[in-house]
Amino acid sequence: MKPRITENGIDYILVGDYYIPDLKLPEEHRPIGKYGRMHREYLREVHPARLNTLILTGELWTYLADLNEQAQERLD
Repeated sequence: MKPRITENGIDYILVGDYYIPDLKLPEEHRPIGKYGRMHREYLREVHPARLNTLILTGELWTYLADLNEQAQERLD
């Protein structure tokens, strides 16, 4: 069996007897800051489904960093 295959545009890695998708989350290096953390808590308490969607799609950190930057600009 091949250690790595590509099928339907998705790379798979052989682990044991199974092929597992080689998925990577986008890297985000911006800090989420005070307002990003506050919004994450708001999502956790009031909109848990939206929070789960952002986590599963890998967009949470980018979303919170953008929100923090917007809030900081408005504050300044």
